[in-house]
Amino acid sequence: MYDSTEKTKHQTSKDIFPNEAWELISKNRNGDGPIVIDVSTPIEYRQRHIQEAINVNLFSKSFKARFHGMDKNATYLVYCKLGGRSKVAQKLMQRFGFQNVYSIIGGTLLWKEEELPFAPGFYGKDRFSFCPFSILIATFRKMKKFSQNLLLRIPGQKTVSASVERGS
Repeated sequence: MYDSTEKTKHQTSKDIFPNEAWELISKNRNGDGPIVIDVSTPIEYRQRHIQEAINVNLFSKSFKARFHGMDKNATYLVYCKLGGRSKVAQKLMQRFGFQNVYSIIGGTLLWKEEELPFAPGFYGKDRFSFCPFSILIATFRKMKKFSQNLLLRIPGQKTVSASVERGS
């Protein structure tokens, strides 16, 4: 588990795995539990979300305004589909003054992999939906492969490209 110290010594910023998040949610169902925030797009939220999660789209113009008036001392669990947007949201929430913010590693994809429950009736099909972080990763991988293939075509660079392939 990753633990980082932020601006004040009372802020808690942790990345936790889905099973740890489920444990926090399950233990505290009597009202003291963490507030679960899904920072995915509304489409992703409708397809699949954790029970009682609040959808606060990270890319919404009203993202910051949605947090106005919320208890900054409460415990928050943030997640998205893969975990990238929740990490960004975690850092933003801390800048807004929230004290206890946990980002769920791997998002709903790892949550599903660990066979944890979703909200009843929301077991949407796995299909591609707009996720800028997954698009960025896929683009980076394609560019890396393209550059490696390009090196193979340059005369006299075969030893360099062979070492690049072995290092990957």
